Amino acid sequence: MSDIDSKEFVLAGVVMKRLLSGEHTAGQFCLFENRSDGSTRTPIHVHAKDDETVYIIEGELTAVIDGRPRRLTAGESVFLPRHIPHQLMNMSGNPVRYILIGTPALFDRFLVEAGHELQPDEVVAPPTPEEIERLREASPRFGITLLPDWPPPR
Repeated sequence: MSDIDSKEFVLAGVVMKRLLSGEHTAGQFCLFENRSDGSTRTPIHVHAKDDETVYIIEGELTAVIDGRPRRLTAGESVFLPRHIPHQLMNMSGNPVRYILIGTPALFDRFLVEAGHELQPDEVVAPPTPEEIERLREASPRFGITLLPDWPPPR
């Protein structure tokens, strides 16, 4: 894997390390190792063009799929099919690490536009208004619809 560029990005307070992009898989899938060190939640959203699979390496994560929460712990996985609203939340306050597979590869390109590259010594925090706006602007270009109630009222 020495020829693979394993850049890390930040989106919605989650650090996403790109392990394989669509460029490396002939567009078949993209692969990330994600981590959340505290309370994070993605927007409730729907993909029109790709599916996601999540596998928990350590910690716990809640996947809300079509309004139904499902708690996932280390060794468990979930498939998030396109056209079904979903959200990933780490509300435990504890770290979680998980694998995310996007099929076909599309999420890797979305992440480059909607997120930002992790900077050396950056302390990852909840998304700023500018980061939220960038995510909102990029989403339609990748067939992602953001649903209401994100970010949560402060």
